Amino acid sequence: MPTYKTTDYGLTFLPDDFKWEGVNASKLPMILDLDGTIFEPFLNYFGMSCRYKRVKISSMKTEAYALREWKAHLDSMGRPWDDVDDRVLIDWREQLLLKRKKKLELWEKAPQKHDHPESEDRIHLKLAVVFEFYVHAAEANFSKRSFVGQNGPITSARPDEHRGSSKLFWKCAASTGRKMTKRPIPDDSAVHAILSHLRNTPKDANVADRDWLIGRTMAEAGLRAHEVAGLTIGMIEQALRRESIRLRTPDSMSEARAAGWNPALNGLDSIAHWEPGRKAVLEGLQRLIKDKRDHIYVRIVGKGGVQRDVPFPLEFFRDLIEIGIWEVRQAQIAAWQCDRLPSNLFLSEKTHKALLATTLEDIMKTAFSECGVEGSGHRLRAHFATNYAKKLWAKRFSDNAFRWDQTIENDVLHAVAEALGHSQPTTTCRHYLALAQISYFKMGNKSHLRAMRSLVNKAAEHHRGLSEEFFEAVAKLMDVRAAAGSEGKLLDDMLAEIVSLHSAIVPPSSHVDEINPRAHRDPPSLRLVVKSDNP
Repeated sequence: MPTYKTTDYGLTFLPDDFKWEGVNASKLPMILDLDGTIFEPFLNYFGMSCRYKRVKISSMKTEAYALREWKAHLDSMGRPWDDVDDRVLIDWREQLLLKRKKKLELWEKAPQKHDHPESEDRIHLKLAVVFEFYVHAAEANFSKRSFVGQNGPITSARPDEHRGSSKLFWKCAASTGRKMTKRPIPDDSAVHAILSHLRNTPKDANVADRDWLIGRTMAEAGLRAHEVAGLTIGMIEQALRRESIRLRTPDSMSEARAAGWNPALNGLDSIAHWEPGRKAVLEGLQRLIKDKRDHIYVRIVGKGGVQRDVPFPLEFFRDLIEIGIWEVRQAQIAAWQCDRLPSNLFLSEKTHKALLATTLEDIMKTAFSECGVEGSGHRLRAHFATNYAKKLWAKRFSDNAFRWDQTIENDVLHAVAEALGHSQPTTTCRHYLALAQISYFKMGNKSHLRAMRSLVNKAAEHHRGLSEEFFEAVAKLMDVRAAAGSEGKLLDDMLAEIVSLHSAIVPPSSHVDEINPRAHRDPPSLRLVVKSDNP
């Protein structure tokens, strides 16, 4: 039986003018079979999902990749799509987990030569996507046969009554003990608690400082675990050179040796106890801070060996040098009685070699657990992305004269994607931007973002033709409406009536923002007439 790969099946996204049963279905996924024809069961499923708004079309892209992989597995097993049961899904799961284990072993030995394997969560998510397809398969493909039920062939668990949800779940997935919902992004207080725990938990002081810096590298620079493990002194020194911060060499070798310079070591290691060398580096960083620079860029080797420049906050970068290299690393050199250490910044006290990514993940997972914070070290990366998007949005929005247009959104999205090592902005990047905007405008959720964008742009567009008194009156009106809460419907109706009457006086084509009422002898006025029920 031949083995088929995912790439043997075409995947395209339908054009902007495509409709499904009269509903706009732009970018709807379409999976092709081995012979290039449309695989109709999946197309019908996505079309039904669009028609009845099961999920947004943007979310179907991830589902399409999982279903295409599922199709390759079925064809490799010689199994029709509509002849499946729990055993077939379980076999696929075990196959995916085995592949992951083999890839993980290769990656741990040579992380720069191999891609990081997908997580177990990702594998279970694929199973959930396939299960969801079979939940709706009969409806989408006009079949009388039901594929999912409490008696199989694909067995569903009882709806989650505890959370009041009617959504079905695959019973065989329950044994994993994993939640299919995305873990929340830890806020500033949670991250502070985790970092404090890493540094203050009773243990060797060097290990505590090392683990504290590992956590900060994830939270403040957004590095993945394997990127943290691969961070080297050479990368730090390269970042300094790119900012014209040169490592000082002594004028007199003998005097420098007496003052603490160690010629047996290289670069930042050699000047750890030599005050003139340390001072030159720190003064160079202080120059960047005085120039209002927030970050220094470190070239990191990411997934698949792809390099990217990652923004490191300058204060954190200085701590990496002063504490990570000049204190922790120097203590390791003295304790281990060696002049040469691996160039990696974070080393194991047991092996004296670079910490493995899995060890880093375990350190962070333990800290999360002991602090009572949900998630793991990878969620610190999400924390970084959210905070980075906040800073970028505030600056871009201000630089754009507080006009909220697509250009500044695209700038922020691409900068966040680049910092995270994504080839292009993803749905996740857009989520980080939305969180940044919610925080900036102090909003409760995403639902008001569109209305807020319209309000902000109108204020930026017309501010030259509106008086300061007008803006103050609008601000007070907002306070009154907010205080009214659900009882403010009457005020809403009055405002709608005012807008309607004013629109009749000043046609929409008029350039209202260019009218200065003070320049007219008889300025236009608006008078509300309350109609009486009595004749």
